[in-house]
Amino acid sequence: MSYTQFAVGLRRFLNSPTKVALVCLLIFSVSIVVNGNAFRLWGLHRDFDRITFEIQQTRQNIAALTGQLKQAKDPSFIERQARDKLDLAGEHDLVFVFPEQ
Repeated sequence: MSYTQFAVGLRRFLNSPTKVALVCLLIFSVSIVVNGNAFRLWGLHRDFDRITFEIQQTRQNIAALTGQLKQAKDPSFIERQARDKLDLAGEHDLVFVFPEQ
């Protein structure tokens, strides 16, 4: 193949815009995959989904803890916890003491 035939064939190819666009698209796609940008982009999307899920879980935990904090500030809750967990009695409660035999 001579230089003239190559030049004529190249000119004929360049005069077809669809063929040129397809070749450019092919070269672009191959360069993205070879360069690793496609894999990095996929990894970033995966990380974004994971972080979004963790943020959602953290917000739910914050809401639950806020509810527990409001409940812990209630004096009746504190009194009930003292009675249940520390075996304390109220001011007007009757306490029975049974001797061990």
